[in-house]
Formats: sequence, C-alpha cells, structure tokens
Amino acid sequence: MEHVLDSIVVVLYQPQDIVNVAGVIRVMSNFGLRHLRLVEPAAYDPFRLLGIAHHTDALVAATARYGTLAEAVADCAYLLGTTGRTREVERPIFAPRQAAPLLLSAAAANPGRKAALLFGREQDGLPNEALDLCHGIAAISTHPENRSLNLAQAALVLAYELWLAASGPSAADPDLAAAPGFAPAPDLAAGPQREAMFAALESLLTTLYPDTGGPRLTGALSRLRALLLRAAPRAAEAQAFTNLCRHAARVIAGKKQ
Repeated sequence: MEHVLDSIVVVLYQPQDIVNVAGVIRVMSNFGLRHLRLVEPAAYDPFRLLGIAHHTDALVAATARYGTLAEAVADCAYLLGTTGRTREVERPIFAPRQAAPLLLSAAAANPGRKAALLFGREQDGLPNEALDLCHGIAAISTHPENRSLNLAQAALVLAYELWLAASGPSAADPDLAAAPGFAPAPDLAAGPQREAMFAALESLLTTLYPDTGGPRLTGALSRLRALLLRAAPRAAEAQAFTNLCRHAARVIAGKKQ
C-alpha cells in the first residue's frame, strides 16, 4: 500500500503555526503519506516538530521547503486544492471520498510524477492565485454554523480517505466511478508546461485587448485557467495550445503594425 501512497505529496502553503505543521506530519505518519512540501513556511523548526510529532523522524527529515508554490508543484501531474469558501471562479469540487481515488488514479496514469493535495494558510486558506494552479477542489462538508476546520483536522480527513482508497477496491465507494473527471489521462502536462500555456494565453489576451488590464484581465485569466485545468490537458495538448496562442498573438500584433 505504501508504494501507492508514495506518489502523493502534501503541500502546505505559507503555514504559520508550527503546531499545525506538526499535526499534519503526525497525520501523514498515521496514514502512510511520506512527502511533505512547505511553501514559504513561517513555521519550521525540525527540533520542535519532532518534539510535537513523535516518531516521525524520517518524515521530518524528508520535508522539503520551497520559495514558491509553482516550484513546489512543478513535477505534479494533478493538483487538488482544499477550501471551504465559495469562490467566484467555478472549479470542479470533489468530496474527500471522490478526491482520494482521483489523486491516486492521476498519479498511477502518470508514472514518475506526483499528485498533490494543497492546503492553505490557517487564517484564510488558499488564495485565488494558488487555486489557479489546481485542477479542482477537495471540499469537506461541515455544519453551516462552523464551516472552518483546523489545518491538521482537514489533513486528517483527506489522509484517511487516501489510506482507504489505497487499501483496495473493497474499500471503495461504488459511486466513485461516476465522479466527474475520475480518470485522468496519462502524460498530463507538468507544471512548467501548464504555466507556459497560461503565459501564452495571457500574451494573446493582452495583444487582443491592449487597453484591458488589472482586475478584469486577472479575472478572465482565472476563469480560463479553471476551464483548461478542468480539461486536464496532456503534455502534447498543452504544447499545441501554447503554440496556437503564440502564433495568434504574433499574427495579430503584425496586423496592428
């Protein structure tokens, strides 16, 4: 089972409280997850982590730190962000029992690549620009009077579902096959390929609408990113779309001269 879960990485975006980071590490240890990546962590001290999350020496030693989220997920074929807040940009939303096999399926279809589960800051979760990197959202249904979960609590729910999904078909929900986007394709575009595609798209939009910028352009790009990520493009498809946008931008720029 552990080799199946070895393809999953947990990414904490700008964690602030070392107790919460330690809580996530303990949860990962409980459920066989081995790869933790921290992005711009204000809270990081291996000695203190080991003092809180006992018997997790190997996991703490293997924890990697990154300056940006893009760097942290560059090798990931598929990403799900976690949020409980309603967002303006529509993205596919999966319950934990749908999200877990989806992540495992994406990693299995793309050998040598990872699938990532992203968690945001304790105070306000993942910002919109972080969700712009995600193919979809993993959302935990909670009581409307108190929707917010502690970081380690949210990690516990999803780590348990990953453990359950990795245990084999006997633990799976028969309705999972009907989950939207349940079977990601092989050879999905990697982080740099996805970002090249979005950069080409932004260049095309600014060429088409040179007087449009600020929040209007940002909002349009977020919606188009969500649309393209929902399609989970393969590497060749992302490259074809990138080439198309670049060519269109050059043609339009030439006609405007």
